[in-house]
Amino acid sequence: MAKSQQKARDFTVQYSEPVGILAAQSVGEPGTQMILRSFHFAGIESAIATSGLPRIVELVDAKKKPTTPLSTVYLEGAASKDIEQAEKIAKKINEVRMDSLIRRSVENFSKGTIKILLSKQELESEGLTPGQVSDKLAKLLKLDTSVEKNVITVKVHTKNLKDIRLTMVKISKAVINGIEGAGKAVVQTNPKTGEIYIVSAGSNIEGIITVSGIDKSRLYTNDVFAINRLFGIEAARNALARELQATLDEQKISVDFRHLLLIADAMTSTGTIKGVGRHGISGEKNSVFARAAYEETVKHLINAASFGETDHMRGVTENILVGKQIPIGTGSVKLAIKKEDMAKIKPK
Repeated sequence: MAKSQQKARDFTVQYSEPVGILAAQSVGEPGTQMILRSFHFAGIESAIATSGLPRIVELVDAKKKPTTPLSTVYLEGAASKDIEQAEKIAKKINEVRMDSLIRRSVENFSKGTIKILLSKQELESEGLTPGQVSDKLAKLLKLDTSVEKNVITVKVHTKNLKDIRLTMVKISKAVINGIEGAGKAVVQTNPKTGEIYIVSAGSNIEGIITVSGIDKSRLYTNDVFAINRLFGIEAARNALARELQATLDEQKISVDFRHLLLIADAMTSTGTIKGVGRHGISGEKNSVFARAAYEETVKHLINAASFGETDHMRGVTENILVGKQIPIGTGSVKLAIKKEDMAKIKPK
């Protein structure tokens, strides 16, 4: 047999082969050997990137927000080689919240005012002036503000304690510069190619993609739901498989990529991202016994009895439960013989 024919045969799935069980086994067995650890992402103090088994769990459970969202932003043209241009783009992305600029604040309930002392060091670091911060607060929150040196005075026009406290909370959460949800953005350099790119500790790629100077075709985040919202379900499916493989590769665990693609396909086949647990794929199976075998057994059986559900016993799990032959492999073949042919068979 030629090598090309042998290779094609090796990649062929036989009819009625239980590919789901093979994929589950191929990922589940190495998963028991994974290390429960996280690693620190260089340059971003807040980004302790989740890895290992916790990352696998949040992916297959379709967690809406990753524990440590990260976005990779590649640059267009000269910016991908020029550190100064890259830093200018990074400043447009970098999310600066008011609480990071405040050194001290004083709420005067008798006068209905809030005095905010800004950190000179933080202002210089972010390239902002007290006047810019004051104008941004006035515009965002519709506040009456004034500025003197590094002190911003906010007139709340009420002496109600609750209203003043709520105003201060809103001020501290206000985004003064950059893109909300993009997080801290830092410039990185690929040691192999020398290409300059930006990594941000957030996943608001809907906002990041509006920034000029970035390569929109290579924008990526580890937040699968953010990719789905911006690029669609096919891109989310590819990202899901890619994140699973990256997590396994990091642990030096080798799993055939087709198993990971099958899991991603199953999770995204309906056009939305669903977890594999009882709130997703396993909990929405047509078979009553298959649902009951996974979790909440009594609940599923009582509901099925109450609503008169019928289980047609077409899957693997339900047939194992009742002791019938499972419809995979040789069990998927049924033989029939005509009566006239039966009569021709002579008993020995």
